[in-house]
Amino acid sequence: MLNIYYGREHIDKDKFIFGRVQGRTLVLVPDQFTLQAERNAFQCLGVQGLMDLEVISPSRLGLRVLQEVGGEKVSRLDKYGRHMLLSKIIAEEKDHLQVFRGLENKAAFIDLMNDLISEMKQYNTPPEALPEILNKLEEKSILKEKLKDVQLIYERYEQSIAGSFIDTEDYLQHCIQRIKDSKMIQHCEIWVYGFDYFAPQNLDLIGELIARAIHVNVVLTYSQGDRDSEIFELTGAMIRKLEQLSEGLSKPYTTQQIRETDYFRQPAAPELSAIETELFAIPARKWTKKAEAVTLVRAANPYAEAETAAAYILRLLREEGLRYRDIAVICNDLEVRGSILSRVFQEYGLHPFMDRKRSILHNPVISLHVYLMQMARGRLNADTVVGLIKTGLMGLSQDQAEQLENYAYKFKIRGSMWKKPFAKGAGDYLPEEFQEINQARQQIVEAMVAFSEPLKTAETVKEKIAVFYDYLKNHLQVPEHIQRMMEEQNQKGYYEQAFEMTQIWKILMELYDQLVTVLGSERLSLDQLETVLRAGFESVELGMLPATIDEIIVGTMQRTRTGQIQALVVVGANDGILPSAVSGDGILNDDEKMALYNRSVEMCKLDELRAMEEKMALYRTLAKPERYLFVSYAVSDNDGRELKPSTVFNKLTAIFPQVEIRRDIISQRNPLLLLESRNNGVKHLTEALRKNLEGEPVRDCFKAALDWYRLNEGDSLRQVEEGLFFKIREERMNTALAEQLYKRDERRELSLSPSRLEKFARCPFAHFLSYGLRPEEKRVFEIAGREMGDIYHLCLMRLSEHLTEKGIPITNPDSKWMTMTPAECGAFVADFMEGEGAQYKEGLLYGGNEESYKAGRMKRVCTDAAWILVEHVQQGKIQEVFFEAEFGQASRKSFPPIQVKTALGSVLIEGKIDRVDMLPGEYVKIIDYKSGNEKFDLQEAKAGWRLQLMLYLKAALGDPGAEAGKQEAGSARGENERSLSEHRPAGAFYFKLDEPIFDASDWDSQALQKKVQAEFRKSFKLDGILVDEPAVLDSIAGEFEGSSDIVPVRRNKDGAIVGTGKDKLLTSEEFAELQQAVDQKITELCSQLGEGRVDVSPGKSGNETACTYCMYKSVCKFDVAFEGCAYRVVK
Repeated sequence: MLNIYYGREHIDKDKFIFGRVQGRTLVLVPDQFTLQAERNAFQCLGVQGLMDLEVISPSRLGLRVLQEVGGEKVSRLDKYGRHMLLSKIIAEEKDHLQVFRGLENKAAFIDLMNDLISEMKQYNTPPEALPEILNKLEEKSILKEKLKDVQLIYERYEQSIAGSFIDTEDYLQHCIQRIKDSKMIQHCEIWVYGFDYFAPQNLDLIGELIARAIHVNVVLTYSQGDRDSEIFELTGAMIRKLEQLSEGLSKPYTTQQIRETDYFRQPAAPELSAIETELFAIPARKWTKKAEAVTLVRAANPYAEAETAAAYILRLLREEGLRYRDIAVICNDLEVRGSILSRVFQEYGLHPFMDRKRSILHNPVISLHVYLMQMARGRLNADTVVGLIKTGLMGLSQDQAEQLENYAYKFKIRGSMWKKPFAKGAGDYLPEEFQEINQARQQIVEAMVAFSEPLKTAETVKEKIAVFYDYLKNHLQVPEHIQRMMEEQNQKGYYEQAFEMTQIWKILMELYDQLVTVLGSERLSLDQLETVLRAGFESVELGMLPATIDEIIVGTMQRTRTGQIQALVVVGANDGILPSAVSGDGILNDDEKMALYNRSVEMCKLDELRAMEEKMALYRTLAKPERYLFVSYAVSDNDGRELKPSTVFNKLTAIFPQVEIRRDIISQRNPLLLLESRNNGVKHLTEALRKNLEGEPVRDCFKAALDWYRLNEGDSLRQVEEGLFFKIREERMNTALAEQLYKRDERRELSLSPSRLEKFARCPFAHFLSYGLRPEEKRVFEIAGREMGDIYHLCLMRLSEHLTEKGIPITNPDSKWMTMTPAECGAFVADFMEGEGAQYKEGLLYGGNEESYKAGRMKRVCTDAAWILVEHVQQGKIQEVFFEAEFGQASRKSFPPIQVKTALGSVLIEGKIDRVDMLPGEYVKIIDYKSGNEKFDLQEAKAGWRLQLMLYLKAALGDPGAEAGKQEAGSARGENERSLSEHRPAGAFYFKLDEPIFDASDWDSQALQKKVQAEFRKSFKLDGILVDEPAVLDSIAGEFEGSSDIVPVRRNKDGAIVGTGKDKLLTSEEFAELQQAVDQKITELCSQLGEGRVDVSPGKSGNETACTYCMYKSVCKFDVAFEGCAYRVVK
């Protein structure tokens, strides 16, 4: 017999059901409701254990029945097994798909197909029914083509499992067929509770229960004739279906309303009863009395919303005596707001249970599995091997793992390079360090071989999975590692992660079992096996149970089922979130489902039904609280985009017009609310103190909090004060410490390079870190700017050495410089790149496809630059050239060092000049090769921002203060030892080494080639300054008309030569003034450096600052928002 009982949500249905149970009773509830239903039973019956009463879900009932009566000897296929099987089938049928072709490797598509087949089975739609359905549809319609693809996959799936396997839905169907043999059912009374909708398969189950059980009692939330009857349409339809079902079975049934007088549940706060009756009523009646139990909040953003909810809950716990278990938090947007709620609640000392399913893809055991598959397929790049190491399951210590990771990325270890002892970069490490790296490599290689070798001989899926199992369990001892990780996570308070670790081995074994069950005898390639396994991993979602009863549960309307609670907190009451917008995502969209429904085809759940279920869940949830209701929405999202309140929020404001919509606690700026939590209060205290610095008075509550934190949380307060009153100050080391840090040896003088002095001029603190503390930069073994510069410099030096002959002036007609042709120049560069260039840094230039491409590009740049360089020489007059000319104290140096006298002693500037040209008339020209976008600027040189060219020129001209150094060096410099004081400056230039790029879209096609050649030469023009002397101009620029292709000057019509830019062509007097200004700046900088100046004081020139490319921006704390933080403006 069937008994249908119904009532509104204010009826205590738990009391009604458990007050009527007698004898052997089964209570059938949805899967996610079993735990809460058991708790409700304990509470209503007042017992600590259940004897003749059992709470059970439909799937569990099916298992119990088949265990009792026996079933076919077939293996069971769960959702994950079906997912893996479908991924294989779809991949095999990809060429036969029409609409869904190209989606075979998309995990989301496999998920959706899995869900659709599951729904079709629940709606009793086998693949044999599809041809008839297809006949009802228009030819060539998208819906028909979709269903043809579905039919193909569905039929293949059914053929694959026929006679061997039974999936979850078929399992329930098998149970339905065998219920007639179950004595357990025949002697039971059954209550069906917690459902709003029954799929056809579930109706079949209930029908069999009606036919066999003593009584079947179905309890539904339903009412008729009320102003909100619309929300009960879904359950009303279910009542009619149940009645028809009972009639079809010729079984008697009754349909009766539960008497309110016996089971009416009156909330402790009367105003909350209005929500149950008026939320969906048309028209809704207003609550005219006080409504102190209702709190409505308009928050600025999700963070402020979460903090307001946390403070509200904390007040309920402290002032109202509630327990964690008395409070439920509902948020339908856990994907976005979940992490915010969890973090903010924990800051408030609340530790919520997040009721949601979790992916296992990031679990180290699963990551290990994925990387092993990639490795077995031959993917031995650094990412794969380092990924294996970082799982923590390969037996390396953390130090070993980090060293090996750094080495692998630095030198781009891949492929067979892992199998040979490392040799690259041996000089970068201490011998024992390099040995440790190789030992770690050997350990990893042995572990990989132990896996890959047995896998080579495995042919079937079953054999391959056996290799996986043996390797994980016996070789790597993964279960022991899991136990260790779980204990560590528990000790650190990461209970959810610890629970996941306890489950992961079981989940992996179940997936193995499913895979062997479905595809054990198949001979899949490693690629196919990886695809199928990954599909299985992606399909697993791990659900968790609360660790204790006394927890705050945070969940969604549909998933989270609560008993009677004292307080309900609803967060995210925004349009489209509460109620959730029904997603149209799926194999079939809502229009297509309706098109089928209108043709009397019901093969899956309509979106309209899902919307009705969401409304019913909303109604049920908001009717739960006994004493307090908090509902909030945010006016903007995390990115500042506008959000609107939901219709539910607006309806609540209409029901309770006297309830003021509050602002979030941050917008209110009420100290008593902001200081609810010890951990979070310090954040708001900090904000109050910051505003006090801007002139806003500190409120008394914050003053009292300040005293409390000073007494009880001194360390926290000190950090706050250090941050608030942080000020960049001029810092200095004492001179002795500066000497210890900066001197490289026992020499009296401090030695600097030009680039180092330039770095100090730009920011003393960056100089201190680079040359004082000397942190090691993590560099990768690749062709970057530094490596390109090295190759360019080396190539041009080798070319210059090849062309320069002892005793023959550079521009003598018989010199190789003057007779070289473009073809000969290109051939030389090609030979260099294939020879010496190929040996650079242990073969870096040809270490892979990317490096080879860059090497080809560098070859083009070198060829172009080399020939332009030769042309520049051929057009000028040069007597002698020094390449990579070093200046310093050692006798082998071409020039003596620059000696700077300071109050603290001498400072020597030493370095290397790319090229020094000795011109007729004792003139000296400097060229510095640059692969960047360096531009010489007179003001920057005077300010010390750009010093290198002027320092190189000073060294090549001969520093009068360095005569002692010259005497000391003796005559070992040979012919280079000349009377440097007789030399005169000609100019100093940057020569740019880069591939020229220019926009030719507007150029005349007839003159294109000529224009390209002109622009090409212009791109290699020297940039710098030169002396306005006829001899200098003749020696450097040669003969030219109009603008020079070599230097930034042009010849006017009257024959006068002028600079093409500001301060490019200087008179001898102007040049001397520049040299004097630079000398003064050099002396000033050397004095400051020797005195130990290390203050954070970056300079700024135009739009460029010293911070632009600085590696230490995260260390210095420089921020123009802080007092004392300002750039030193160069120009």
